[in-house]
Amino acid sequence: MKRPYYIFSSGRLRRRQNTLFFEKAAGKRIPDDQDETGAPSGTPTGERIPFPVEQVDSLYFFGEVDLNSKLLTFLARHDIPAHFYDYYGNYTGTYIPRDYLHSGRLRIEQVLHYVRPKRRLYLARAIVEAATYNLLRVLRYYVNRLEGAPQQAVAQAIAVIGQERAQLKTVEKIPELMGIEGRSRDAYYGAWPAILAHGPGEAFAFEKRERRPPSNELNALISFGNSLCYTTTIRQIHRTALDPTISYLHEPGERRFSLALDLAEIFKPILVDRAIFRLIKTGQITPRHFEARLGGIYLKEEGRRIFVQHWDERLRQTVYHRRLERHVSYERLIRLECYKLIRHLLDPKQERYRGLHMWW
Repeated sequence: MKRPYYIFSSGRLRRRQNTLFFEKAAGKRIPDDQDETGAPSGTPTGERIPFPVEQVDSLYFFGEVDLNSKLLTFLARHDIPAHFYDYYGNYTGTYIPRDYLHSGRLRIEQVLHYVRPKRRLYLARAIVEAATYNLLRVLRYYVNRLEGAPQQAVAQAIAVIGQERAQLKTVEKIPELMGIEGRSRDAYYGAWPAILAHGPGEAFAFEKRERRPPSNELNALISFGNSLCYTTTIRQIHRTALDPTISYLHEPGERRFSLALDLAEIFKPILVDRAIFRLIKTGQITPRHFEARLGGIYLKEEGRRIFVQHWDERLRQTVYHRRLERHVSYERLIRLECYKLIRHLLDPKQERYRGLHMWW
């Protein structure tokens, strides 16, 4: 069974026949913004780690890795995307092999649903409706596990998001939908101190969401987790004939796969935020896993390893799908979301899109 491979060490990735080899290097890595030479950090250790290409679904590079055009051609031949992160754990880009699933009809319908305002508004509204519903699911999961002032704070956030969701049916413009989504997330993040009020979570201060750079440990966790959700969604979109640059809630733009931004909004509460709460409440992630750099707070390598391990396990975890009447993994749920969108695009009257409403 194929699975993603996460590479944290520095070194060189090579290919021999149908096997990939990672040749590890030892030595202190130089931060990207401090390196003027571009030369590899560290020296080869002679250790070689093989993994058959048939087992590789995708590659995540968190270390400093050398590779050449022949290796990229080999990855493309086997349809293996590669995602790159910098020294600080910031997502920097994705190498995507050329599309191997083509559908002219789907591409045309995808564009038509963007350029026709009513069709675009329907899909954007469905995405925001599902995303805010999943925000509520997370808060409702925790509200009954709290008491006193923390419980009241979470209950208040639930009420605010409920009021915002009540306006979804009447809005007629995309910016208004974005405003509802933004205010709902503000209320949602405002409840985080209450959820983390006791136990190991007391060590994590949090006032508001700040991205560039993350201002504290929780913002660093959210940014890192969201980047993993984004790249996972890119990977699932690539397994379909959807064009990842044509989106409906986020405006299509340069240098990003905006459809992945759309669909990731639905899954961030379910996958990223629940992962953060679990890692903090169990003491697996603590303030010692962070460092201050470039005016911000970032996860150290040890913290990124812990998060990625939990993330990978979470994606493979299964839940019972009521409609399919079988267990599916969380990662598979993202692919199923892509299929639902495709069915809507091809036949919007018969297969109306409704974003995932998590049922646990």
